[in-house]
Amino acid sequence: MDIIRKGIGISRTFKNAARLREILSVFARHGFDEFIINSKLHVMIPNFVIPKSRFKKLDDKGGYDFWQSIGFRLRKSFEELGPSFIKMGQLLATREDLFDDQLIKELKLLQSKVAPIPFSQISKNIELELGKKIDDVFSEICEDPIGVASIGLVYKATLITGEEVVVKVRRPNIRKSLLSDFELIAFIVLQIEKVSIDIK
Repeated sequence: MDIIRKGIGISRTFKNAARLREILSVFARHGFDEFIINSKLHVMIPNFVIPKSRFKKLDDKGGYDFWQSIGFRLRKSFEELGPSFIKMGQLLATREDLFDDQLIKELKLLQSKVAPIPFSQISKNIELELGKKIDDVFSEICEDPIGVASIGLVYKATLITGEEVVVKVRRPNIRKSLLSDFELIAFIVLQIEKVSIDIK
């Protein structure tokens, strides 16, 4: 726990240790267990047992080449870990100057892989931001989003004045989640960079 506290610089150590455990477990299951072992990330979590990988080797995904396999595994990991990681994958997918075409092709699939959330959760955020009930501002708001992204959602609505508008809403608690996850990501990458010239 002390290593995590010092390495990440976070006061809520237990919560972040639990999230680090989850992140490492997901990456291990998707075939990145070797990176976790070589960087000794697993020893920073008390009693952590590395889950068995679903893959035998990095090129065993049904005829995929090496970079396509890496991209597939990263994409699956990012999808499972949620908005912060999906956003990171979307950003990586724009770096065609750095990464192999096959890896980029897999990560670009993250653009359409963001799950919506129930409007009942979103409506609370809208009312909190407006300081009013939805019915006091909108005569109609479509509960099915017209746009879903890793950080927010977009809804079509009509103001009580009759003007048609779009409403952009951040996902609940997304700011705190992003900050926490990106601190963990920076910590993980720093550890892996120490043992991998390619990643550095």
